[in-house]
Amino acid sequence: MKKTVIMMALLLATGLSTMQAQTKEDMQAAKERCEKLTKLLDNKPKSTSIPDVDQYVDWVNTAAATSMANSEQLRNLYYRSIGETEDGVTDVTVKKPTLEELTQLSTTIAAQAVSMKEAVSSAQKAATAAKDAKGRATVKAAKALAYTKDAYPILVEETEAQGKAIAAMIETAKTAKNL
Repeated sequence: MKKTVIMMALLLATGLSTMQAQTKEDMQAAKERCEKLTKLLDNKPKSTSIPDVDQYVDWVNTAAATSMANSEQLRNLYYRSIGETEDGVTDVTVKKPTLEELTQLSTTIAAQAVSMKEAVSSAQKAATAAKDAKGRATVKAAKALAYTKDAYPILVEETEAQGKAIAAMIETAKTAKNL
């Protein structure tokens, strides 16, 4: 999992733009992942009073909130780029996203990947601290770690999809500028 996050950050940082163009189905899948993250964030665990566990949960929560915001912005830019509303209605008055807007979102997505990397690096400390906990703190820590275990795969999948989508959109914007 750690290798996936690091590789993803490297792909985003190098501006890899040879990915396939995104589709409406990809955008719908992203929306569904965000709905799952919303449900998870609505049920985020309370403080465990174990600093390492709480820090890990905070990193995952930060990455989830950032991912949801990035996905929403990405969907908006995508629909602007194809000249449609999310409902599929053609809108000829929409302003296409600029390369600057796309690059700015790309930077934010890269920051999200860094936040996820921080979460991975604190996961081992959190697991060790949870094992060392005693009494009720053990139960709280177990619930918190189970929560992150549910959220993290969704975050990895969404961040990878965001990286592919923004890279394709940037490539399209650069190509369109040369026409």
